[in-house]
Amino acid sequence: MRFRYIHIVAAVFLILGMGVQIVVSYRRASDRVRERMELEMQVAQEKVRFELYDAYDAAVRLEDFIEDDMRRPEDLLEETRAILKHYPQFFSCYVAFPENRYPEKGKWCCPCSWRDKDTIHVIDFGDAKHDYFTREWYQGALTSGEGAFWSHPYRDEDYDETIFTYSDDMRDKDGNLVCVIASDFSVSWLQRLLERNKPFDEAAFVLYSSSGEWLAGSEPVVFDRRWVISRKTLEPMGIDLVMATPRRYIWESILPGIVVPLVVFILGIVIVAFFIRRLMRNEQENTRLETEKEVMAHELRIAHDIQMGMLPKAAISDERLAVSGTLIPMKEVGGDLYDYRLEGDYLWFIIGDVSGKGVSAALFMSAAVNLFRAVGAHAHSPKELMEEMNAVLSENNPSLTFVTAFIGRLHIPSGELLYCNAGHNAPLHLPFGHLPCSILECEPNIPLGYDGKYAFVEQSGVLSEGETLVLYTDGVTEARNAQRQMLGKARWAEIVARESDLLQAVRDFMGTAEQTDDITLLTICRSKLNKMV
Repeated sequence: MRFRYIHIVAAVFLILGMGVQIVVSYRRASDRVRERMELEMQVAQEKVRFELYDAYDAAVRLEDFIEDDMRRPEDLLEETRAILKHYPQFFSCYVAFPENRYPEKGKWCCPCSWRDKDTIHVIDFGDAKHDYFTREWYQGALTSGEGAFWSHPYRDEDYDETIFTYSDDMRDKDGNLVCVIASDFSVSWLQRLLERNKPFDEAAFVLYSSSGEWLAGSEPVVFDRRWVISRKTLEPMGIDLVMATPRRYIWESILPGIVVPLVVFILGIVIVAFFIRRLMRNEQENTRLETEKEVMAHELRIAHDIQMGMLPKAAISDERLAVSGTLIPMKEVGGDLYDYRLEGDYLWFIIGDVSGKGVSAALFMSAAVNLFRAVGAHAHSPKELMEEMNAVLSENNPSLTFVTAFIGRLHIPSGELLYCNAGHNAPLHLPFGHLPCSILECEPNIPLGYDGKYAFVEQSGVLSEGETLVLYTDGVTEARNAQRQMLGKARWAEIVARESDLLQAVRDFMGTAEQTDDITLLTICRSKLNKMV
């Protein structure tokens, strides 16, 4: 009699077990789908950044042409045409000169090349209807400071395309405006680029403006519970990318796990044993995963200690010089770096920031620090050191990882400073007495690891007695507080000129907000250290 209701008990266990299995399987499948979507979103973001980086190269090429080879503005028509041929992702490219720069042209002069399918047209753009002086891209380039300007997406009526524009101003040595160089990218091109990263056949990429206006992709549909949604903002244009995947992909992935219990249900009591074994296996798997997580966490702690151990062990402080630095990684390991060493009367130093995050960035950081020390043993100038490091880092770099860096050599008795910048933030120069600081003039060059044959530009200056050089990574200026406000370069310059403890000032600004990037500071002062990081 005690086995009379065993089939009922088995049925109850079956129903409960199937319910648990369906819920657990659904959540796991949902997590897998979301992880794959997030991965593809990150890949899409990096691909967009890589493609848009060519806008900077094109601007540099046009600046060199204007300085060295341009005899008349019409010469730019063929040069902009050549740029469109070289960069197929560009929709148009043009150079806008200030008002009445060429009186024979009138008020406007803007040589322009634009793409119509497979044909490239050239035109001298600008008239009362197309007054580019009032356009967002022109005004933005004039007010963007050192960085380039990216416009919001807008509809170009002449070309019947939704586009966004990169623009940057070119100035002469006296700071007078020479021209504004700009390149257009179509949103439809961006959509085609993203479509190649769809993780599932029926997934949809949709682009929206920052104000919520639909730009490209599938016509706006109601993304209800039938869809799995992931959203990311594409920088630097501020375009919102939304990926939607039908939930049926989740159900299709867990159907095999549902069919098996249904078959076992017909077998009756056998399901109990099967379910128990399944739970035991899941428990063992969970135990194994937890153990692996603990081991990985332990290894990351060791990696953190190793990485921190690669940095300079102590600050330099004597009558001639004071040098100190600090690095606070966002996670256990990071991609920022700094180093310095004394060789007689010379101080060699570097600060850098590797693209990406995590273990891969940490490995690249370690390689950069070791190269700085190895190559620096025989290099005679920052330019030579930079170019040898770049050649090594560019070789066998399939992931296109790169590092922005600033390398300098200070002659301590005279204050002579030689330096070379590889796409890094320009240091701040603080005079003695905490007067308003200035930005050290830097040729941007390109980051290390991008082109092994690139010829870097070396510059020179003087660091007088009592003056301080403050070097930093973008984790400082891009730090945010609890209200999501960014510290920014202007507020950072005020802090450098006012505060004595720079790191604490950054922490005070962040408050309770979570750190979102590695934070690295390096200060160099002749005679007397007036800044502590």
